[in-house]
Amino acid sequence: MNDAFRMLFDQVKSGVVWVQRNGVVRYANKAAVQMTPVMLGQPMMDPVAERTVKAAGQNMLTLPFQFELTTQEANPDTIRAVVINAPVGTDLMVVLNNVSEERWYSHALENLIGYIDAEMARPIEMLAGKLPAISQILARPGIAPELQALAEEASALSGKLGKLHDLVSVFGESAIQRDERILLPDLLRKALDEVMYLASARNVTVAVNGVEGELPPVYGSVHWLGKAMSEYLEQSIRSAQPGGLIDLSVQAVGTRVMVRARNQGLFVSNHERRKAYVPFGVGDSPKPVARQGIGLALSQRILEQHGGSVRIEDDLDGVDFVLEIPAGAPATQDAQLSVEQAQRYARDMSQLLARSMSKKVN
Repeated sequence: MNDAFRMLFDQVKSGVVWVQRNGVVRYANKAAVQMTPVMLGQPMMDPVAERTVKAAGQNMLTLPFQFELTTQEANPDTIRAVVINAPVGTDLMVVLNNVSEERWYSHALENLIGYIDAEMARPIEMLAGKLPAISQILARPGIAPELQALAEEASALSGKLGKLHDLVSVFGESAIQRDERILLPDLLRKALDEVMYLASARNVTVAVNGVEGELPPVYGSVHWLGKAMSEYLEQSIRSAQPGGLIDLSVQAVGTRVMVRARNQGLFVSNHERRKAYVPFGVGDSPKPVARQGIGLALSQRILEQHGGSVRIEDDLDGVDFVLEIPAGAPATQDAQLSVEQAQRYARDMSQLLARSMSKKVN
């Protein structure tokens, strides 16, 4: 085994054991030693691993071959092992990963989601409901500035807790589609009102185009699509350069409506692009970074359940944050439609098709 492979395998988190066809260990990285007992120049000490490697060396198994081990502890962990051919020569490699750690984190996350949904949902809603009245009281003359500052902090905390609850809700099992008829300009204006404080704080200018034009209606949940739009706009503003410009435009394309927020002169790396869709900024960067918010994860999940999407596109002179929603009729029609609803859907679809046909003719 050459030094290049040794240096490579010493850096990976998975356990790597390099063995000869007769089962004798030639190399084991630190992670492998922590998962199963091995000694250079000897067969693997775990009996299951030893039998499996020898069978693979005698061509009795089809590679890659997966099996499981348990650590030799009072409370043993489960190790998922895979026998593969070594990258050079005729030797074999055993790659090890701790399944118990993965399951622990998965169960911990499920428990956290359940706790937030069962124990925190109502207190979060009650706090949000009381804050407007508290703010009005504290706005009266003679109220101590400390109390006003406390109310502002409580409002900021309520907003963050609300986002966390929303994230738990949309990642739950229940679907959130609705068949409400939504006019996109109204939805966009309301979402803009909610995020303009952030634009002002970052000195970002948002120029809106195409909202006054004729746009087909979209169908879904006003509540949830409003949240998706707000999260989408907030991420666009947070990603803009301080003092920068965002060109926000709306356009009907075929049977879909596209909202495009263009950040001028901005570059988004692949790492940043992936991180934008992961709640709380958990990424693959080895450097410690400031914790991020929910990002586009909430918006993406809501739009997926409405048959839409949100994505980041590079252009010649900037980056576009694109939100896309189906138009003309609901993405799903599970509920029984009334005569009025059916007529309304038919009118919307006929107008949408007529608009598409006129563009093809021109």
